[in-house]
Amino acid sequence: MTKPIDAVPTTYAGTRFRSRLEADWAITLNGLGIAWDYEPELITLPSGTQYVPDFWLPEIGTWLEVKGPHTPRREKATELGNARACGCTGVCSCRWRGGQLVLLGWPSHRSPNQIGYRGRWGHAWWASAYGASAYLTECPSCARAQWVTLRRPWRCRSCRASLGATPRFYSPAEQLIRFGEGASLTSARVDEDIRRLAEEERLADAGDDEPGDW
Repeated sequence: MTKPIDAVPTTYAGTRFRSRLEADWAITLNGLGIAWDYEPELITLPSGTQYVPDFWLPEIGTWLEVKGPHTPRREKATELGNARACGCTGVCSCRWRGGQLVLLGWPSHRSPNQIGYRGRWGHAWWASAYGASAYLTECPSCARAQWVTLRRPWRCRSCRASLGATPRFYSPAEQLIRFGEGASLTSARVDEDIRRLAEEERLADAGDDEPGDW
C-alpha cells in the first residue's frame, strides 16, 4: 500500500507551500531552470467552477497541478486543459504552440532495483491532464527545458525556434529526471550514459559466460 504523503506546509525559496510535495516540485523545476509562480490566480472554468492551479510556468505556457497519491481527482485540471488547448485549424497561431499545457505532477517514482535509483526522492512523474502525452525536452537555441507534445513541427514553446530533427524527449517512465534534488537535465544525460554503459557491461559479461568453440 502506498504510504500517504503528509500535507505539511513547507517553506522553500521564500514561498510557503501547502505541502512538502509541492515544495519538492518547486525544487525540481528550479533545477531544470523552469521559472514558476505558485498559485498565481483564481480561474473560473467554463463550467463555472473556480480553480486555483498550483503552478504557472510563465516562460513555457504550462500549468502544473500537484497531486498526492490520495488526491486522485483531476476534473478541474482536465477542464482547464480542454479550455486552454489549441483550437487552431491548420498552422497553430496560439501564443504557446499547441495552446497552454496542463500537467499533473505526482509523487516521485521509486524503483530500488533500477540503475540510477535516487534513494529518498526518486524520479519525477507527470502526466497530461488533457490531450496528448507531454515529454520533457530542451531547446537547442535558448537552452530552456520545457514540456511539449509530439505534435509536429517541433518548436520551442518559448523562443519558437526549431527543436531540431531528432530532439531528445524524456518520458517519466524512463526515470531519468531526478525529483526534489534541484538536478538539471545534464544529470539526466549523465544517468542515461551510466545506464547505457552498465547495460553494455552486462551484455558483455553475459556473452563471456556463453560456451564457445576452443
